[in-house]
Amino acid sequence: MKEIDLTKFKHVTEVKVRFMDIDALQHVNNARYLNFLEEARISYSQDILNLFSKVNQFNILVARIEIDYMRPIFYNTTVKIYTRVQKIGTKSFVFESVICVVKEEEKLEIVSRALQTLVCFDPKTNKTVMVSDEIRNAIEKYESN
Repeated sequence: MKEIDLTKFKHVTEVKVRFMDIDALQHVNNARYLNFLEEARISYSQDILNLFSKVNQFNILVARIEIDYMRPIFYNTTVKIYTRVQKIGTKSFVFESVICVVKEEEKLEIVSRALQTLVCFDPKTNKTVMVSDEIRNAIEKYESN
């Protein structure tokens, strides 16, 4: 895996690991990483794309998630999820997220990396649709600066 450059990521979501996130091995269960990624996707979508302030705006579906687990995360840890849009297609876009834990003296340790493909969807026709100009422009404006 290539080196991860966190300076390429502008959007950061912070989450505190809860007791319910822990499994029998006393670290964050692999399925909980999906919750962290969802928090980051929703936060990015609200902050940057101005989406998801209402339930009826959920017209983007997760089509694929690929996660590399590098190190465990433990209870009562602060997690920072760095998120950016890596690629925009005609009907989909790919979020790249890097999950880090905050160590002593605010030093970050990368513990996971994920790629998440989201597809634009029209619930009325039950079909995929083009990425809107509004979403495309918001992503390009934010990610290019």
